Parts: sequence; structure tokens; C-alpha cells
Amino acid sequence: MQGGKRTISIATLLLACGIGILANMLAQRYKFRADLTSDKRYTLDPATLQLLQHLPETVTVTAYVTADLPPEMAVVRQDFMDLLVEYANRSGGKLVFEFVDPGSSPEHSAKAVEEGIRPLLVQTRRKDRSENLQVFMGATLRMADRKAVVPAFQKGPGMEWTLTSALAQLLTVEKPLIGVMQGHHEPSLQALDELAAQLNAQYDVEATAIYDSFPINDRFTSLLIIDPKDSLPAQHLGRINEYMAKGHGVVLAFSAVAADFGLAPKVEMRDIGLGPWLAEHGLRVGPGVVVDRQCGQIGVVQATVQAPVAMDFPFYPLISKFGDHPIDHGLDLVMFQFASPMQIIGDSTTARYWPVVSTSGRSGVLATPLNMDLRKAWTDADFPLGPQMLGAAREPHDSTRGRLVVFSNGSFCTGEMNGRTTRLPKGNLDLMVNATDWVTHHTALLSMRGKEKNYRPITDPGEAARTSLKWLNLLLPPGIMLLYGLLRVQWRRRQRRQRMQPGHVQ
Repeated sequence: MQGGKRTISIATLLLACGIGILANMLAQRYKFRADLTSDKRYTLDPATLQLLQHLPETVTVTAYVTADLPPEMAVVRQDFMDLLVEYANRSGGKLVFEFVDPGSSPEHSAKAVEEGIRPLLVQTRRKDRSENLQVFMGATLRMADRKAVVPAFQKGPGMEWTLTSALAQLLTVEKPLIGVMQGHHEPSLQALDELAAQLNAQYDVEATAIYDSFPINDRFTSLLIIDPKDSLPAQHLGRINEYMAKGHGVVLAFSAVAADFGLAPKVEMRDIGLGPWLAEHGLRVGPGVVVDRQCGQIGVVQATVQAPVAMDFPFYPLISKFGDHPIDHGLDLVMFQFASPMQIIGDSTTARYWPVVSTSGRSGVLATPLNMDLRKAWTDADFPLGPQMLGAAREPHDSTRGRLVVFSNGSFCTGEMNGRTTRLPKGNLDLMVNATDWVTHHTALLSMRGKEKNYRPITDPGEAARTSLKWLNLLLPPGIMLLYGLLRVQWRRRQRRQRMQPGHVQ
């Protein structure tokens, strides 16, 4: 009996080894992987596949990457190499690549800089010492006599967006031209450098002005009106209407609320002459200022503490839930500042309207003017209202007329916060670029921007659910052990009875 069991065990072991060897051989021949992430961050976007499968001729990617990288950046290098391998495979051999180490010689380093690759300064530790290293992590793409440059790339799904947008530049004979309006105390194009850098992946961006006696130049595919602080004359608004009547899109982001608590803790409405023009297009902004329980923070210096203390500031709503409109695609987290509520008042028979940005379900609207108390203890009673719309999109049923997107805060995409320039959240930039894509009818690559979602807050289940979870954590482990003990006792008793039966064989 024991010899038969040993033979079965050996046969089972040999069969398992054979299956393992066969599976390994099949894996070497047929590649397979599954992307189990919720946002499919490791799966190439359909827009990328479309570009790769329709390349008119060979594209050569030259990656200028320093070979001796700190471990955290060596991972980025490997991710980029893996991405290029997949691009090459999906292109049917029309995309080829090579890696050049700029640190191998002064000639290679100078060549990288000449090609437009930006050297990066990184800090690392070697032999218990902190060192600053200059490294290169960029690439050039060439097709015939055309060239696109990726000055630097970073880890994550944004790498696919960067590489695919550079590939799209090679295939685009002439990029659409976007006009950024000036002349009403708007931020200059230089002050919008972060936004301009994002737009330059697909567009040419140029500052422009509106003149009383000349129409807006038709060479601008779309017009961005960002944070005007001076009044817009009726003649200028009429020129914008003429421009939209020709099929051009407009994105308007303006602040109907004036507030600068760095100078005085006062919030009041600001009229720049847009009310009647917005009503003509079926939208109303204000009155009042929106507050949201889900909000950003500011640093407040208290008397007992010299350093600033971070405190919730409901005047800075954080938006983390978005709809199905293309403008909302891929957005993760957006923060507005001193925004006013919006309403759709237009007739749906002439145009379609969509809310694209709304606050959380615990919001409120405060009447203005008001004096802010930065140390106010906010309670749930201060947020009696549901979601408040802060951005809307309008598309006329007449397809020959242009689209319009309006946001009730102008500084969300300028980097200006309380009179200082700060780095913008990625979602703010993505929102403005998405709106530009939509009004321009240029949404081919929109699906991959903001592909990775990093903002994943834990939802508060409520007091009852928390209490239930506490008791479950307390009682479940000993309950499982007790159940296992009872089942074990029953099994041993059953085994003992079987061994006592006549004819039982060990």
C-alpha cells in the first residue's frame, strides 16, 4: 500500500514539473499580461494605438538617459524602456529606438543639450553623504525631416501622454492656434507658463487683444479669456459673439468675487460687465460666494505658535467628483478659490448645457459683502446646501456656431493664490486643457490626460458603521479561532470512531 502511494506521489510531482515547463515555454512564445488597476494605468490608450498603427513612415526615438542613476530614477528609466518596447511592438516595426548615455562623454552631453534635452538636478545619498547629481532623462523623436522633443519625462501614466503627444506633433503639419486674450488686466502669457506648457503639446499659443474696429482674427481656432479684472466693453463682447458665430470656441474663467485676505479679510462681488452677456448665453454667475466642507487649507499664524498652522478653508472648494462630460475625463482633484455659484437659465431648445464642475454635497453660499474670520470654527450647519455648480459647458444646436465653457473662478489656472504665484495642482491644468480641447473639437488625446488617479480619500462610513466595524474587529478573530477549535474537535472525534471500527487499516 505504501509503495503505491509513493508511486502516485512521484507521478504527481513529475506531472507538475511537466506542466510548469510547458507553461514556461508557452509564456516565452506568447506574451500575456493583465492590467488589474482600476484606472488601467498600464494599458495603452486607444488614441495611442491609433497613432502607432497608422504611422506613415519610420519614427526614430533617441532617448538621452544617464546610465548611472539613483535607484528611484533608475525605475523611471526602466519604465520608459518598457514603454518604448511596447510602442515598437504595437507599431509593427515603424517605431525604433536607441538609448544614449550623455554622461559617457562631453560630446554626448553637449549633443543632448543641443537637441533640447533639459538637464535635471537630483539629490541622492552615497556612502552616507548627500550628493547633487546632474542627470538627463529626455528624448527626441524624428520622422523624415520633422522633430519633436521631450525635454524630461517622469514616472507614471503621464509618461504615455508625454510620448504620445510628442508623436502626434510629428504627424501634425500645422498645430491649431489658441489665442489668450489680453487688454483687461488678465495675466500675461508668461504668467501662464504652466498652462502654456500643457497647451503647447497640441497647440500653438499666442497672446491677442480685442479691438473695437476689427474682428477677432480667424486664424485663432479658439479663444481663452482667463481672469480679467477690468470691465469688458460692450464692443468687445460683441466681437466675441461674432467670433463664436463663425464656429470658434471660447473658454471664459473669471472671478465674480474679489478677495485678498493678505490685504483685508473682506469678500465682495466684482462686476466686470459680463452679467448680461452670460444671460444671453443662458448662464448666470452669483450672487454670493461658495463654501464647501471638502476644501483646501491655508496657513494661519496663531498667537501661541510662531509657525503657520494648517487650517481648513471652506472658501477653497476641493472638487473630486466629476461627471461624464469630455471636459471631466480623467480629472482627479481640482481646487477653486472664492468661486460664485452658477445657474443654467438658457432655453434647451437653442443649446445644450452641462454642469462640468460642482462642489460636494455639503456646501453653502454666503451673501456678500462679508468679513472673513480666518479662525472661525466651521460646523455642519454652515453647509446646508447640496452641490453648487462652478463650471458649465454650452453647445448650440446649430453646429456652425462655437462652443462655450464658463468657470466662476479665474485664478484656478493662473497659479495666483492670495497675491502670490504658486504651483498649480495637476487637476487644475487638466481641467483648463480639457475645456480647450472640447471647444476646439480636438479631443483625440483627451482620454489619456489625467489617466492616473492619485487622490483616493477614504469615505467616512458614519458613526453607526464605525461602531459596527470596531465590534467586528474585536469579536471576529476570537470567533474564528473558536469555530476552528469546535470543527477540529468534531473532526478528531470522527477520526477516533473510524479507527475503532473493525477492519480499519492505518
